[in-house]
Amino acid sequence: MEQATTQRRKFSTALESIRMSPIVSISEEARVRAIEYEKSGNEFIRFQRGEIDFQTPAHIVAAIHEGLDKGLTKYPKSGGENFFKEAVIARLRRDFGAADLAPKNVVATYGGQEGLELSFKLFAKGAGFSPTWSCALENFVPYAQIEFEEVPLNEDFSVNYERVESAIAGRDFFYLNNPQNPTGKVFTEAELRTIVDICTRAGAFIIADEAYEKIIYDGLKHHSLSSVQQDNIITVFTFSKTFAMTGWRLGYVVTRNERVAELLRLGNYTQTAGVTTFLQYAGAEALNNVEASERAVSTMVDEFTLRRDALYAGLSELPGIRFDKPQGAFYMFPNFSEIIPATLEGTERNKFIYELLMEHGIATVYGSCFGKHFGDNVRLSFSATPVPVVEKAVERMSKIFPS
Repeated sequence: MEQATTQRRKFSTALESIRMSPIVSISEEARVRAIEYEKSGNEFIRFQRGEIDFQTPAHIVAAIHEGLDKGLTKYPKSGGENFFKEAVIARLRRDFGAADLAPKNVVATYGGQEGLELSFKLFAKGAGFSPTWSCALENFVPYAQIEFEEVPLNEDFSVNYERVESAIAGRDFFYLNNPQNPTGKVFTEAELRTIVDICTRAGAFIIADEAYEKIIYDGLKHHSLSSVQQDNIITVFTFSKTFAMTGWRLGYVVTRNERVAELLRLGNYTQTAGVTTFLQYAGAEALNNVEASERAVSTMVDEFTLRRDALYAGLSELPGIRFDKPQGAFYMFPNFSEIIPATLEGTERNKFIYELLMEHGIATVYGSCFGKHFGDNVRLSFSATPVPVVEKAVERMSKIFPS
């Protein structure tokens, strides 16, 4: 009787509504499928997850040991230590010309993910581009109990400003991921300026997710919204992608809105009582040791460029696949509309290419994981696939999609 009563209990809607990222579920499926597939002696290729196959740079690893040796193991300061915040401010000034920032404008968080979750929690209604990072849709939106509208990019991933203007009317914020996951799009300065102007006129905030800020190709430049001197901008950063620190869980939020910064600090304290101090110490070293960090980032980006170019060249030889060359991040998001049978609909259509590739030992992420507007696409991540693996995958695809 007691067990039956417990099973009928209703729990928090915020927690009942969230679910694990579909990418995690796909990775679990890939792990199981790989065991069977590799019995044939063929390599199972993992294009599904944004994990990085580089090690955290040695100077950052050394710094965390130094922090421990210094005894930085006590309760942390809520919102972040001043030495960490000063390192953030100096680097934003150096990289983006961001002026007039003070420690009160910076909040240390456990990864960019906590920074985004807390930022979403500030509001009731939001909007953002589709496709978009799956965690925003599957985790932040339901956890924060937000009413969220997806604004589709054009087929070539350009922006339809009329859609943005229509969607943001009466809403509290616009979520902008730049460089973008899953498309690899890098928004131009003109695009960003227009989006900021539209949101400002509508009285809305912008939550800028700049996780891939340093992973940029072909001489393009990342324009950070942290440099815009307005109090309706919340910019979220992470060490995960830039410094191959995905498991460290260290990030920060920057905003000139002091009330927002204070609310984020209180939220951070409530959830975790602040970011571990020795983590912040290592993070400050990553930001302050410019020469060593730039050398490490350049090595990674050079390798990602080779992988991107190999994937782009290989897919270009295959018929019926439409795609753009990624400008940033480490994802490609090709469209397979011409290959998917026209009679398929719904989930069967969304998963057709995904299942076809999985059967041939290639794990990807189907497009509907990133929203409701690009179901005929799949995401290919080259963050952990060296060039020979990319070439092997393309060769395998050429047999699946013969010319």
